[in-house]
Amino acid sequence: MTSILLDTLVEDLEGPLREFLGANPELREVSESFLHDLLVNDDLLSTDTFTTSSESTRNKTLTEEIAELDDSSRVANRRLAQISNDNRDLIIRVSQDLKHINQSITSEMKTQVESMIKGLKADDKRLHVPANDQLTAAMETNSSILSNIDSILDLLELPTLCKICILQGNYQEALEISILSRNLTIRFPKLPIFSKIYEQIKVELKLMVKNLIKLLNTNLRQNNLIKIFNILSKLDLLNFRQSDIISSSNSAERTRFLKLLYFNSRYKYIINETSNLMPLIKFNRFSYLKRFIEVYRSEVYHSLSMFYTIINHSLNLESNEKEDNLLINQFVKNLAYHLINELKLHLHQLSIESKQSDDPDKKSDFSTQIDGLILQIIYLCKSLAKYHQSFENIIVWELCYNSKETLISEADWLANVSKVKKLKA
Repeated sequence: MTSILLDTLVEDLEGPLREFLGANPELREVSESFLHDLLVNDDLLSTDTFTTSSESTRNKTLTEEIAELDDSSRVANRRLAQISNDNRDLIIRVSQDLKHINQSITSEMKTQVESMIKGLKADDKRLHVPANDQLTAAMETNSSILSNIDSILDLLELPTLCKICILQGNYQEALEISILSRNLTIRFPKLPIFSKIYEQIKVELKLMVKNLIKLLNTNLRQNNLIKIFNILSKLDLLNFRQSDIISSSNSAERTRFLKLLYFNSRYKYIINETSNLMPLIKFNRFSYLKRFIEVYRSEVYHSLSMFYTIINHSLNLESNEKEDNLLINQFVKNLAYHLINELKLHLHQLSIESKQSDDPDKKSDFSTQIDGLILQIIYLCKSLAKYHQSFENIIVWELCYNSKETLISEADWLANVSKVKKLKA
């Protein structure tokens, strides 16, 4: 029944609402449910007049519902009329603006667009922007830089990386970084950034060389000495400030300089080692002299042995026998005179103390101690005979003949030489 009633009511609706209700099954179902509730509601369809004696809880009738809705509609219409009256000027202006916009869109804009299209077609050649080769090249360069920014940052960090390698003792790696930087400056001479990077690396390498030279004056093993000289041999130490720090040549001057550097550092090291024995003088001068000679015997022989191993074999530098013998002789001679000065100073004091003593045991002990020193000196000279650098003649001349007082007698020296020969026989 509700379906028939709904079809009847739909005929009175406007076209869009009728089509929407026909196309929406859910809305039709809701409408039928509403009509069904309306038909079964007796109170809503009742036409009885409401009196004061009626129950207060009764439901509204359809007539009352319609009357209330009509009243609400009239109130809303009056409210809308009041708002429209209060804002009539604004409404008129908005209406005029909308009319003007509509007219512009429909007529004027179309005309303007057509004229613009005609103008663009006519001025096509004038609007053409010629290509800027310089700007294009700059854009391509910048694009290339951005695409390789990680590699560029790695290159800019080369001086810092070189410094870190030096601080950690990785000198070979620091040298390889400097070679890479130098190759970049040669490959790209027009780029000043590579020159600046190389200059910063040269500063770090100069500090490295200073530290390495200081390190040579300490007690180093043969492997460490070989590593240090291997690095120094690749640097141009002669022209350290004026020219390229990296040297690709193997000149005789550079080889001579490395040899001088070696003997100078070894000399300083031996002198430092003997100076550390000075506290022994307060306790026993003979003990000091004996320990002094032991240090000489060990370190001088070791220095000469390492010289031939490092300079002539490990580094494969140019060998000049006359030059090497001259440098070795000067090295040994300087050390010999340093030993002689110490012997003269302390043997003189010991001789005075022995002469002032009336104890025959002390004098006998002094003679025994002197013989022990002579034997140590002879063995020291014999150990250097392998390298043809024995300074026995210098010792005998300075202590036995060229002294204001005879510190060691010729007879004592010859007697100890005979002892050594007998032991060898």
